[in-house]
Amino acid sequence: MVAAPTRQRSRNLVVMAGFISAVGALTVVGVGVGPAFAARPAASQTWTIVHGARLAPNNVLNGLAVVNKRLAWAAGIEGFSSDGTVPGRPVIERWNGRAWARVRLPSIWPGDLGFVAASSATNAWALGQEPSGTTEHLLHWNGHRWRNSAFPGTPGTLYGNLGLTAAPSGRAWLIASSGSSQIFGWDGTGWKQQSYPCPSTFCNLDRIVARTGRDAWAVGNYVTAALDGGPLALHWTGHSWRSTRVPFVKFGYLTGVFAASATNAWAVGGVNNSRKMLLYRWNGASWHRVRVPASLTAPYLGELTGISGDTSGHLWIFDFGQQAGNRATYLRFDGRHWSKIMGALVAGQSRATVRDVEAVPGTSTSWSVGLGMVPNVNARARIERYGRS
Repeated sequence: MVAAPTRQRSRNLVVMAGFISAVGALTVVGVGVGPAFAARPAASQTWTIVHGARLAPNNVLNGLAVVNKRLAWAAGIEGFSSDGTVPGRPVIERWNGRAWARVRLPSIWPGDLGFVAASSATNAWALGQEPSGTTEHLLHWNGHRWRNSAFPGTPGTLYGNLGLTAAPSGRAWLIASSGSSQIFGWDGTGWKQQSYPCPSTFCNLDRIVARTGRDAWAVGNYVTAALDGGPLALHWTGHSWRSTRVPFVKFGYLTGVFAASATNAWAVGGVNNSRKMLLYRWNGASWHRVRVPASLTAPYLGELTGISGDTSGHLWIFDFGQQAGNRATYLRFDGRHWSKIMGALVAGQSRATVRDVEAVPGTSTSWSVGLGMVPNVNARARIERYGRS
């Protein structure tokens, strides 16, 4: 049985991909108002497999950054053993408009790269961690090569719930949790810790996403002294982080957020000790809870459901449900309706899991990365493309 490293340490150090005791599939009863939510037939476009670089088994791709039709990055891990005794090493692949190929890294460590984010063709970041959870690795792309960059946290600290994002302006942010989550911002010259209003005793951030240098979101949950709490959404408005009111759900948390514009953002999450899922929409002034699509069900323990999309407001929800089949499962929002869309079939693979989805700017194309399982329960990286570049 293979231990496929998850992106978020504090929720689950490793997840036995596809073999955690099942939290069975369910239909979530939604509340509130919103678009139509019945599952509809798949669109005319489809997901297809695009072969990546040849990686040492076992291997997984965790994160994506898409700059344009001719440049994208995928980050992950290769060479880890099925029994967990060999931790593997980080890997980055680059799309050049024709093919994916491995790129040279400035250093190699035992562990992975969980995230990659790009502001432009000459400015990108990648973030990873060693299995101990006390050593992080931050890389920067300057348009010519990847270089090591100092991680802004405290050396030797046990960090979990890492996250990374970059805005077209060149600004970037990362999150890391040791106690309450910390936010670090890059202003073009250095990383600095940024304060934020935690509404309670403890605040945990699972995802950070920037639309512009003046519009970014960080989501997670807060915990009170009584050990309850609810969903948390922080908004960066150009100078500071502020807390926005999210309709309360006891023990609720958010794991994904995406902003199509300043007045159209979405967040997805769940409820601790429950199989219930949550979905919210931001209208520029406030968050509103909307009904959950019937196909949106709780993911495996250790996986975090995500949401992404494009500036037209078309969305993808991914990494949800029990993923027991031989195709990845996606939810697609066309601006009015949600549709369940299945990924590509790979002969001999099962339990396909999507770790990240990113749209190609200015097109109807999207990329996804993740993993599938092959016989003897070994993980293999998957790259899929929706539509054509």
